[in-house]
Amino acid sequence: MRVLVLSTDWNAFNESSAVTKRLQMQARTVERMDVLVPHGPLQLVQISGNASVRGFGLGRVLGSLRTIAAGWRLQRPDVVSAQDPFLTGFVAWIIAWMRGSKLHLQVHTDLFDPYFGGLSLGNRLKVLLARFLLTRADSVRVVSKRIADSLAARGIKAPVTVLPVFVDLENLKKTEPLDKRERYPNFKKIVLVVARLEKEKNVAASVRAFAEIAKADTSAGLVVIGSGSQRVPLETLARELGITDKVVFEGAQDPFPFYKSADLVLVTSEYEGFGMVIVEALAAGCPVVSYDIGLAREAGAVIAKVGDLPRVATAVLSERKRGKLTLSFPNEAEYRELWFADISLSVSGVEARAGEKKSTGEQPTVGYVGQGFIGKNYADELESRGFKVVRYSLEEPYRNNKDKIKDCDIVFIAVPTPTTPDGFSDTIVRQTVGLVGEGKVAVIKSTMLPGMTEKIQKEFPKQVVMHSPEFLREATAAYDAAHPDRNIVGICTDTPEVRALGQKVISILPPAPFELVCSSVEAEFIKYAGNNWLYIKVVYVNILYDLVQKLGGNYEHVRDAFAADPRMGRSHLDPIHASGHGGPPGRGAGGHCFIKDFAAFRSMYEQVFPEDKAGIEALKGMEEKNVKLLRDAHKDLDLLDGVYGK
Repeated sequence: MRVLVLSTDWNAFNESSAVTKRLQMQARTVERMDVLVPHGPLQLVQISGNASVRGFGLGRVLGSLRTIAAGWRLQRPDVVSAQDPFLTGFVAWIIAWMRGSKLHLQVHTDLFDPYFGGLSLGNRLKVLLARFLLTRADSVRVVSKRIADSLAARGIKAPVTVLPVFVDLENLKKTEPLDKRERYPNFKKIVLVVARLEKEKNVAASVRAFAEIAKADTSAGLVVIGSGSQRVPLETLARELGITDKVVFEGAQDPFPFYKSADLVLVTSEYEGFGMVIVEALAAGCPVVSYDIGLAREAGAVIAKVGDLPRVATAVLSERKRGKLTLSFPNEAEYRELWFADISLSVSGVEARAGEKKSTGEQPTVGYVGQGFIGKNYADELESRGFKVVRYSLEEPYRNNKDKIKDCDIVFIAVPTPTTPDGFSDTIVRQTVGLVGEGKVAVIKSTMLPGMTEKIQKEFPKQVVMHSPEFLREATAAYDAAHPDRNIVGICTDTPEVRALGQKVISILPPAPFELVCSSVEAEFIKYAGNNWLYIKVVYVNILYDLVQKLGGNYEHVRDAFAADPRMGRSHLDPIHASGHGGPPGRGAGGHCFIKDFAAFRSMYEQVFPEDKAGIEALKGMEEKNVKLLRDAHKDLDLLDGVYGK
């Protein structure tokens, strides 16, 4: 097969670039590959025995005309492939029409994103041209499922292949991290931005977000990798925000060593078709907080809304959790085969979307009662994987779905279980289980005191009641819902039939490294064990912090050495941190879960072991110390009043 590629990337003329290496890799699978860069430099470079790259040294218009002429003179190609569906795609369409070749279009940009069209009149014209060309292509390659779904929604009939940009993960693994202590002695933590400094990359949003992050974490510094026309305006913005001493503009360079050393990467582009920075950073183990662009959600980035990004980033930075790439990418040999299958699709006309799985059976209808941050994010995640979800809550637009819940096969329940001065209450959960149809499965996500799920099962014998604790952090709930560390399902009766239903619930959850079907009492304890351990850890850290400060020590040194012990864990070691539900930073274990859950657990322990005075006093002492920390910091006072009263 002979392939003519029309490229826009000048790196094709650099024999040591990743672009040239990718072209050489692709050329090895075909008889002949010619690469024309319409507005590239006046050069002809032979990059392998059967592949060359040629530019015409002219502007876009004249270069395009010379490209059409060159396409006429070349031996007839079987396929003409264009790197974009705009002017380059138009030139490819003309050549393919003249030579009787198949037209293959590549789409690297989320061109139907409203921001892309709204950026300029030129972009709106590009979208119109793309619509014209995409309806005439014999096949289309996109770099993410997001773009594929966008094309399908607009009625593009040509076969579409999803093939991500090749990422040299092996080279990334071999890269040594930079010595950040030597390079940035004033920064304990590094927040990294890697982008072209142009308007569409919206780096200004990252700079503004960092100004807020720096208020909560004074040890952090911002490092910006990249060059472009916005460099001077961005430096001016940093001065206006008063963070010049905390921001370093490094210019364009290899970002790999920086990924290996950074504590967090911010991505605030207005739109992305792919998101190479996101993939590279996560592959290097660096967490990423990003707007919902490109394949950020699919790849494993923590997604944040525009106004919420500083709070989410601060929470991730405090957790010190490493990033994890949740997409699998092909190695060089696999990529070469996938590319050949994709380019051959233009000739064969047989549709084969890369990476898609066929349905293996009818999916259950899922109900979700409660649309707070827990219910909403779990329901969103299920819908993103194609499940039909019926949502019911007292708020619009879901309040009219109450009667539909009884027809759902599996109903998840995420409603409040408050702890008040009168004690723990599961009233709302019991009312909700009554909405579930006979013979259907009710899965309680709400936190339950051990033993309560069994009592509810006895009250509702015609439903199958289970408890599956949630482990979402408020600041990163969407990410946590899609990337669980563990899936726990607790059943009330251990029979083969009920255990099989428990496994069915596990099967519709996103996969996790640890999955367990156990008794409902054990599942309830697993939730309390985690929340109360972190509560105690925060109180202990605050006591430790005060003692280190009083005796003239540097708590950060103690904290970092403490965290280096693998038995301890890095999370919850900062005594001053933001409230879990968006309030100002302060001391103490706050948020919607910690305060109420510890109070309920301590009360239960008193009732079960009234003779254990030492144990009761130990729990009470922790509780009293934490309440004092919160009240002194004026943090989460509304939550304290809800649990303990005025």
